[in-house]
Amino acid sequence: MKKYFAMIAVAMLATLTVKAQSDEPKNEIGVYYGVASASDIISTYASVLTFSSDDQTGFWGPVGIEYFYHVNPVIGIGAVASIAGCKYEYSRHTGTDVKANYYTVMPAVKFNWLRRNHFGLYSELAAGVIFMQTKINGQKPQDVEEDSATDFMWQATALGVEFGSAFRGFCELGVGEKGILCAGVRYKF
Repeated sequence: MKKYFAMIAVAMLATLTVKAQSDEPKNEIGVYYGVASASDIISTYASVLTFSSDDQTGFWGPVGIEYFYHVNPVIGIGAVASIAGCKYEYSRHTGTDVKANYYTVMPAVKFNWLRRNHFGLYSELAAGVIFMQTKINGQKPQDVEEDSATDFMWQATALGVEFGSAFRGFCELGVGEKGILCAGVRYKF
């Protein structure tokens, strides 16, 4: 008789666990800002090769948005999109300035290693394309050159930490277009 009560209790607990997991939010959307992204490194490298090191360089981004759908508690699939830009002013040497914009779209997979109500650890992999647009303004109005290119881009987040409930803050360490350090907020629904 005790075995039957134990089996019923275990079955009830199992159904409660399944019910609790089915009530978990499956979607999440977030916004972020990254530091030392791949496009930042590309633009810095191009600046060093093309012009002297004492030229002024400005870079912003990447600013991005991400979406994930959790197929189970461990794996989420989705996409990451970002925009970044830079401006080089070479007026001291040639009167030329360069503006570049980087647009990135990547499918992504997220692996949740630790999931608690108000805390989580995860890793993320993404690969896709980057669209680069460059505009070079010379000393004269007719000295304007525009160029564009498309290339492969990726992101490997080794460790991501999130904290909060439905609205969560997050911070990531990785390498790629989201940057070496990335932080933002996301909403789970």
